[in-house]
Amino acid sequence: MSIVLDTSTLGQEVPLGRVDKALKELWGQDEARTKASLMNFAIYSEDPESLDDNTRRLEEITLEHACRGLLILVLPSEGEPKARAWVTAHCQLHEGHKSVCSEQVSFVLEGGNMNQVRNIVFAHLDSDLPLFCWWQGELSSNFNERFYSVMDLLFFDSATWTDPARDMAILHTALTEKTSKFRVYDLSWLRSHLFRTAIASCFSDATALAELSKLKKMEISHCPGQRISALLLVAWLGVRLKCTLGTENGSIRLQQPEGQVIEVYLTESSSSGSEAVQSVTLCSENACFKVSRDCGTAYIKTDVSIGGHHHEQMLPADLVTDVELITEQLSRLGGQSLYGQMIPMLRGLLG
Repeated sequence: MSIVLDTSTLGQEVPLGRVDKALKELWGQDEARTKASLMNFAIYSEDPESLDDNTRRLEEITLEHACRGLLILVLPSEGEPKARAWVTAHCQLHEGHKSVCSEQVSFVLEGGNMNQVRNIVFAHLDSDLPLFCWWQGELSSNFNERFYSVMDLLFFDSATWTDPARDMAILHTALTEKTSKFRVYDLSWLRSHLFRTAIASCFSDATALAELSKLKKMEISHCPGQRISALLLVAWLGVRLKCTLGTENGSIRLQQPEGQVIEVYLTESSSSGSEAVQSVTLCSENACFKVSRDCGTAYIKTDVSIGGHHHEQMLPADLVTDVELITEQLSRLGGQSLYGQMIPMLRGLLG
């Protein structure tokens, strides 16, 4: 039995064979509109409730980045595979009178698999432009070589995975395939960018820096459902300090090259705020470095105590949405070599 979908925001439904012609007609109807496209940006989901929200997200992304937007919804079905398509455009005024527009092509594939995505959806890419994809939810069986071998960049959110160890193993395998060329951006990792910057700022002078090799304890408080964000911070510190990972009685231990062991403690707070991590405390025998963010605030507080000296600082930390995180990364398009270095240690932390 087919699922009833709300497709009211997707624009004009067209037969699969007429998608390209419908797009040409879309631009030919109004000379005041100019098509712009710098990339193919696809949002992939298997959630039937995602269509409306993803159309809004794609519209927000096109405010900053002109692209051919592709919405892909794949639904399970025991019947014969079915595919439907829609076309529409997202336009912004340019110089007060002319619209600059990005086109959106939406596909709903019932009973679909990656063969359908490859044959139907990817046949409608804007040729010669890179393909960036935002994969939402678990890395299902559709995340396979036929999919990621054509991608240039992948966004995902590891905080949404119910079995992060399984999904991280799938991601690791994909990244090591000979045909893979894509880079990854984990939204869980991006959310802690300002937190990591604040932690690094605590060790900006020589006295504080000398305490790094003497650290004995790391405590992290994270919001419910954000344990992997905390583990990413543990992996980040472990990689930066060139630690080896160990466990003892179920607890996490990072051993520095000089032999000093850092005991790691994770706690889940009762807060339901949007912040992934609420506080990180690093302590040595002689010093304590705490970075914290209260629920809903737009600043991060650093609190450094070394010997008899104490110093506090407030740093900005704007609340950002998933779309804002992605839009910012699309503007930079820098490398993510550090995340790739962390994956082996993160897999060890996930067990």
